Amino acid sequence: MKKIAVIGLGYVGLPLACLCAKRGYEVIGLDKKQKIVDLLREGKSHIKDEVIEKAVSEAGNNLVPTTDPEKLKECTIHIICVPTPVDEKKEPDLVPVEKSSETISKYLKLGDLVILESTVFPGTSEEIVLPILEKGSGLKGGKDFYLAHCPERVNPGDTFWTTENIPRVVGALTKKGTDMAAEFYQSILGGEVYEVESIKKVLRPKIIKEEKGYRINTIPLGSITKMNSIKDAEAVKAMENTVRDVNIAFVNELAKISDVLGLDVVDIIDGMSTKPFGKGPFYPGIGVGGHCIAVDPEWLKAASIKAGYMPKIIQISRDTNNSMPEYAVEMLEKLVKKPLKEIKIAVLGVTYKGNIDDPRESPFYYLKKILQQKGADFNVFDPWYGKETNVDSIEDALEGVYSVILVTDHNEFREKITPKLLESKGIKLVIDGRNCLDKKGIEKAGILYRGIGR
Repeated sequence: MKKIAVIGLGYVGLPLACLCAKRGYEVIGLDKKQKIVDLLREGKSHIKDEVIEKAVSEAGNNLVPTTDPEKLKECTIHIICVPTPVDEKKEPDLVPVEKSSETISKYLKLGDLVILESTVFPGTSEEIVLPILEKGSGLKGGKDFYLAHCPERVNPGDTFWTTENIPRVVGALTKKGTDMAAEFYQSILGGEVYEVESIKKVLRPKIIKEEKGYRINTIPLGSITKMNSIKDAEAVKAMENTVRDVNIAFVNELAKISDVLGLDVVDIIDGMSTKPFGKGPFYPGIGVGGHCIAVDPEWLKAASIKAGYMPKIIQISRDTNNSMPEYAVEMLEKLVKKPLKEIKIAVLGVTYKGNIDDPRESPFYYLKKILQQKGADFNVFDPWYGKETNVDSIEDALEGVYSVILVTDHNEFREKITPKLLESKGIKLVIDGRNCLDKKGIEKAGILYRGIGR
């Protein structure tokens, strides 16, 4: 059986490496952080996630974590799963992908398959990764070795949709490369694997007259058009998360409209979602984060600008979603009617979503910056992420506090932040940034409640 190399043992690479090991492959897990490797050698996960922790325990001896790139010479399939962040100027940072490609190129052999899973903008595999691999190996891509892209699809904290069953899309430089990548993923996954076809039939509309009127049908033109399958695959991830970002931005806009009109946007969206067709529902919040929705649109935007088109809707959506922490603070200021430095605040939640320990791109950091600029005194508590936490419990976080700002919808917050607890701590105001607390109960306890758009 082929030996697999997984470069980068984070939220994407670690569960993939463990799954390959579970399916019987010998797996070299390469990471630059010795601490991560040492923990994995002890059978422990550095990521606090029950699905990943279980996966690590099931990997057994088939997974060999290492910081030594020399181990890659034993492998025939190399999978790049390193982070692809954006910098302070929201420009894509390809350095981790470039360095991983350089490392792999030193050990590339005839017939090897390289798969890029990291999120990138369309064209990255051909314009950046391929030249690095060819230069370092002296081999020709598509002939001596094969390069494919399979955009990662990880939903941290989701116990149903996991690495084992999420459908995947693959594309490559050549049809053979696509087939090789698809065959590999089919050998480890329980979900569907979709190949981005290298050739597709072109369809055109045809209006057909019938007795009761007209209908539109699509028929083949009788010709074919060649598609760049690896570029299509790269675009899948960037575009699917941009669609989510744009929709979330729009409901955040609806939330602001609801605030000025005195409406409850959550009730309205629940009503809208009863419509039996169309996508959704999406709900507003204090901001989006993580390594997908907050990052992928920036990659797509960068690629579009490079090609000569400024995508205005993407930019507006990014600006809207990035503005939500500031909107929450403005809401707080209007309600307390005095400078924030005169009250104490409890900020609950650091991570970008509930029940995970990942703080990347979390709206917490912008919220924290704004509060600091205004001289506010605030406690921070997150049961999943202790680095920013300065108290030991929810109860401690609420001690002597005038207002609560909830950033993350952890289950522990949903269950423990009750109207009774808030009343016992003398809380006067709750800003529910995830619209997940007991609105009616809190208001019944005589506490002022404001959600995002309600």
